[in-house]
Amino acid sequence: MKRLDGRGASLIELMVSTLVFSMVAASGMKFLVLQNQWAVRQEDTAEAQQSARAALDFMGRELALLGFGLPEGEAKILKAGGQEVEFLANLDAAVARLKYDAAAGQTRLTIEYVNNADKFDKGKTVLVCGADRCERHSLVKDGASAMVELKEGLGAAFPAWSVIQVIKQVRYALEPMDSGPFKLTRTVDGGANPVAEGLLDLNLVYLDREGQVATTLTDIRRIRIQLTARPARAPNKIRILESEVYLRNG
Repeated sequence: MKRLDGRGASLIELMVSTLVFSMVAASGMKFLVLQNQWAVRQEDTAEAQQSARAALDFMGRELALLGFGLPEGEAKILKAGGQEVEFLANLDAAVARLKYDAAAGQTRLTIEYVNNADKFDKGKTVLVCGADRCERHSLVKDGASAMVELKEGLGAAFPAWSVIQVIKQVRYALEPMDSGPFKLTRTVDGGANPVAEGLLDLNLVYLDREGQVATTLTDIRRIRIQLTARPARAPNKIRILESEVYLRNG
C-alpha cells in the first residue's frame, strides 16, 4: 500500500484500519441479528394473533348455532364454565322426515331426507320429534337412501312427517399443552381436536336477556368470549381478543 507521498503504510496503520473495519463489521452484524430477532418476534406475534382470531371466529359461529334443531324445553347447554362450554346443536343442518307412521318399538324408519343426507352416520345421535314429543336415539348404521336404523326402538308412535335431526354434542375447553401455554380444544361427539395453541387464557361470561350474569343455564342468551394469546418467542407481547355471541336458539 502506498501513501500519496509515495511512502508505504506502516504496520500500525494497517492494524488500526483492520480494527476499525472489524468494529464496523461487528456493529453491522449485531444490527442485522437484532433486526432479524425483531422480525421473528413480530411474525410470531402476528401468527399467534391470527390463530387466536380464527379460533375465536370459528367458536363464535358454532356457539351461534347452539340449540339449533332442539325444541323448546330441551336442554341445550350442558356445561357453562369460565374455561369450558358444552352444548347441543344440529351443526350440519341435517334433517329428514318420516315418510310413514312409525309404531312404538320400531327401529327401522322409512324417511325422506330434507338436507345433508350424508351426515346421518353410524353412531350419531338423532332427535325424533312429533307434534307433542321428542325422543333421542343413536343410529346403528349409516343412513341409506330411504331408511335409518335406531339402536333402540321408539318409545312411542310417531306420525308421518315427524322431523328427524342429527344432534351433535360440542365442547370447547382450554387445556394444557405438553409444554408451554394452553390450547383451545374442540370436542364433537367424543372426538377432540385442537383449534388454537399458544394461548394464555380463555374466559367465558354468560349473560341473560338484560345483559346481567346468568344465574341458570336456561337464562343464558349471550356468551362473551375472551381469548388471550401469548407468542412462544415473544412471551411479553400478550394479545387479548374479545367477541360476544347472541344465542339465536336460546
